[in-house]
Amino acid sequence: MIRAILWAQLLSIRPRKGGKGRGGAIFSFITGLFFYGLFAFFGWGLMLLFSSADASPHFGQLLPGLLLLFMLYWQIAPVISASFGASIDLRKLMAYPIPRNKLFLVEVLLRACTAFDMLLVVGGIGIGLLRNQLYGVAAAPFIVSGALAFVSMNILLSAGIRSLLERFFLRSRFKEVFFLIIVLISLTPQLILLTNVKRPTALLRFVPSQMVWPWAAAARLMLRDGAWVAALCAGVWLGVTLVFSRRQFERTLRFDATPARRTQTASVEAGDGMVERIFRLPSRVFGDPLAALIEKELRTLSRIGRFRMAYGMSCFFGVVMFAPALRRSTPTSSIMQYALPIMAVYGLLMLGQISYWNSFGFDRSAAQGYFCWPIRFRDALIAKNLTVLALLIPQILLVALVAHAFHIPSSPGKILEAFADVGIAALFWFGLGNITSVRMPRAMDPDKMNQMSNKLQALTILAAPVVLLPVVLAYWARAVFANDFIFAGILAVAAILGAIFYGVGLDSAVETAHRNRESMMLELSRSDGPISIT
Repeated sequence: MIRAILWAQLLSIRPRKGGKGRGGAIFSFITGLFFYGLFAFFGWGLMLLFSSADASPHFGQLLPGLLLLFMLYWQIAPVISASFGASIDLRKLMAYPIPRNKLFLVEVLLRACTAFDMLLVVGGIGIGLLRNQLYGVAAAPFIVSGALAFVSMNILLSAGIRSLLERFFLRSRFKEVFFLIIVLISLTPQLILLTNVKRPTALLRFVPSQMVWPWAAAARLMLRDGAWVAALCAGVWLGVTLVFSRRQFERTLRFDATPARRTQTASVEAGDGMVERIFRLPSRVFGDPLAALIEKELRTLSRIGRFRMAYGMSCFFGVVMFAPALRRSTPTSSIMQYALPIMAVYGLLMLGQISYWNSFGFDRSAAQGYFCWPIRFRDALIAKNLTVLALLIPQILLVALVAHAFHIPSSPGKILEAFADVGIAALFWFGLGNITSVRMPRAMDPDKMNQMSNKLQALTILAAPVVLLPVVLAYWARAVFANDFIFAGILAVAAILGAIFYGVGLDSAVETAHRNRESMMLELSRSDGPISIT
């Protein structure tokens, strides 16, 4: 039965016949190769480190700290990137006479299938210890046992956390609270760097490395340091994670999401007067049907917890990204002068995966209305782009406030410069996004936090160097000629090129949508199978 479920899922994700399926398979292969290539490079570096006999005296402090870092990454990173990997849609399998223990085993196996990056890193450490003359083949049973225990604990823990978060994310209030906690946790290492610690390696002594901790028990077992006590502690933690994962799985089986959705719908329908006035603002600027379409998009996105989380992250994570560079920079340094525009563009980049790269994802089958209503399909695309652009205005202002709190130059001139950079980048990204929205449409469930995130993040990263080239050239010219008029002139030329590119992309998207609207509606009407893999 287990083999049948996994085989059916493998068949469901194989490339379909035709150019589109092959193109998607090639793109997925390239992005996967890039992603796992980074982890393979990191594992290779760790292999060289742990194969050095001279560095062996530091392994007792270093390895527990690394395993703790890896465990935090593998549990927190899927939440930040909104990608939880493979999972079972329990509601679609409850109708079948499948024992619950079998379902749980399938869930764990699916989580293990997405843990290849973990194997690359931990495998690099294990191979390094095997090559180390102080450990070698004689320590192989301890090294392999410790590595397997650590990987198994992570897989079971991630399965339990995923089941727990799946229930929490159905309650909109929990999403925002959990997002705040994740932001604070993510800011902690960066804030430590901002405190001007002279020797960051000295922080290793504060890492909980006692054998009672799961990462420390696995590390001590791999290093053959108190091996039998470490094996006992690792076995206890393995049992704890198994019980936790199984209990969360059982609670998810019994969880009824209907009351949570009903409460959320009731709270949305009891709208506030000020919020209603904000939604009506487009009608003061544009005429119908454009104003009505923008208002519809604003109402839709504001009710989607996944979008609210991404929008909040885009306002704060730019500072997180810049924190290491801010540690030794002065307000007059070049990196500080470029910080605010880069953080603003980074916010636009973060919104792409749930907005302009897949504009009709949340519309799903309702997108057929754009072909049936007395409106132009062009207006629907323009309205979706203008909605994202309108949301960028308060976002940039919030980014400027956060930047000001961190003493990053955020004068009115810098804010205006950030608006110009984001507007030009948006023209190029929206042009590409309109094309991908009609050529690679994919239905997205607002209740799920994990759909298409990896693929669209990779697409954004791959397109960024080309999209931002005109803006980068303007900054290069200002640095070379030390003239703001030349800088403004090149930005104006970049804006004209962006407008032309956007117009061409919009025409191509409209033509493609009318030519392939049947296949487009078919893709947007698809629902996930019993097992979904992102």
